[in-house]
Amino acid sequence: MPVDTSGMDEVDLGASNGNIVNQPSPENMKADTPELERRNILERMKDNVISFLSFDSESEEDGENKEKDETDRVNESTALPEIVTDNQNIFSGGDTPEPTEIEEPSEDVMAGLYGNAKIWLGKDYTNFIVKDFTNLDRPYQDLVDRNTTPRMPWHDIGVVVHGAAARDVARHFIMRWNATKLEKNKLNPLYPYLVPKSYRDIELAPIMELPSVKPYRVKAQIVRSVSHWSAGFMDLDTWEGSIHEAYVDVISKAKRYVYIENQFFITLASLQVRNQVGDALFKRILRAYRSNTPFRVFVVMPLLPGFEGEVGSPSGSALHAITHWNYASISRGRESLMVRLREAGVPDPSEYITFHGLRTHSDLHGDLVTELIYVHSKLLIADDLTVICGSANINDRSLLGSRDSEIAVVIQDEEFEEVAMGDQVVRVGYYCGELRRRLFREHLGLMNQETGPETVDLSDPVSADFYHKVWRATAQSNTDIFEKVFNCIPTDQVTDFQSLRTYQERINLHCSDPGSAAKLLQDIKGHLVMLPLNFLRNEILTPNPSSVNGMMPTTLWT
Repeated sequence: MPVDTSGMDEVDLGASNGNIVNQPSPENMKADTPELERRNILERMKDNVISFLSFDSESEEDGENKEKDETDRVNESTALPEIVTDNQNIFSGGDTPEPTEIEEPSEDVMAGLYGNAKIWLGKDYTNFIVKDFTNLDRPYQDLVDRNTTPRMPWHDIGVVVHGAAARDVARHFIMRWNATKLEKNKLNPLYPYLVPKSYRDIELAPIMELPSVKPYRVKAQIVRSVSHWSAGFMDLDTWEGSIHEAYVDVISKAKRYVYIENQFFITLASLQVRNQVGDALFKRILRAYRSNTPFRVFVVMPLLPGFEGEVGSPSGSALHAITHWNYASISRGRESLMVRLREAGVPDPSEYITFHGLRTHSDLHGDLVTELIYVHSKLLIADDLTVICGSANINDRSLLGSRDSEIAVVIQDEEFEEVAMGDQVVRVGYYCGELRRRLFREHLGLMNQETGPETVDLSDPVSADFYHKVWRATAQSNTDIFEKVFNCIPTDQVTDFQSLRTYQERINLHCSDPGSAAKLLQDIKGHLVMLPLNFLRNEILTPNPSSVNGMMPTTLWT
């Protein structure tokens, strides 16, 4: 990976001897966390409805049998658990359980799969918008028909750290583990508390050598979003939002450009959304406009949220909701970033900020197919000098600290080179600059670029030539080709559900003239496409208040 720094991010905290099989008691069942909130609410609502509907239909005899069964279960649950120990294994519960057999891929699973298809066995071959994960205890059972449904590829970024930063990651893990142990398995000896080792007189191991990976000398600071529920703070009002603070600080201090890849972009100037990332971008762009200095913001995000459902149908209500909040943050409504910039006097915000997605195409059993590339990254690069990379999305759930638990690392180079950027010769970092250029090569289809007269210069992302004639021009060209060949969505040609139906009824070029379609696709460069800012702009995408999703709190989506 081109995003490695100088060490390792996995800390081996040791393994216990032998095998441990545990049957947790009801009090140790996992409680609600923010990520499970919606699913648990739906499950409780479903159970209540089922109980209500079945109440009147139960016969008196069924009621007596049910009461007897409940009594038997209570008697069984009050019996003291038997603990069986045999040197290598510890069992908790009544009867000694049989070890769980982990399903392995069989010859039947591999039958009929060729080439790269063997890489994506079972549920690894997935398309989240078509079908979300179910029956995870059967990993080799397909979720979708791989003969007709293209797999949705992911784009993600991770970093490897070594030294003090890796130590802090381990300390964070220990804190999270102990907080969860205290809350959910306090009395279970099979899950011990972890104690950090002493750092006195510690000697750091040499930097781990990985094949084909170059280490970089950097300054690395671990930042987090944690609170009492996730880190075990005794004070319920204590929380840490250092990831949010890092984003706002780096954006505010950026001098030439900010590059963002993120799974979400939910950050607007309203009472419903509290994070300040969008406001920091607004202030920085406005400052650049008023001082008449070049400044660029590149945002790469998913073309559609990764929620199961069909756009334009009731099944897509969750997908619509996230789409609403993304566009409300970008360009729709007076609280959106683009509208605020125009009202502040910036005539064309696209001179300063541009939004994109990723898309690819392939051949599936002789048929041309396309699918969006799901951007799962959580990355910010500023000025080829600073990187923020971790697990935090740009939304309140990840950034406020009191909600989802997140971790990230802020990286600043310690080794530099001089390059021309804008109208100046500036100092840029080896690591941050190489990471940004590597991503640009990938998105623009320049991975195999050779030095020559037509070589695209990626060292200056601020220049008008690169910004307009390379980055945005490539994205627009790719977008036009994909829409002409596949009639794919999202697209600016669809502004409401009626035009969506009309658009989808058109005969695709790849169906009517596969030869011409294949020829057009040869002009695709990389994966970069425009994010269609007019997609479904005339529709209300928030869930119907009377629907299940409409009854959920707004904080679920933001």
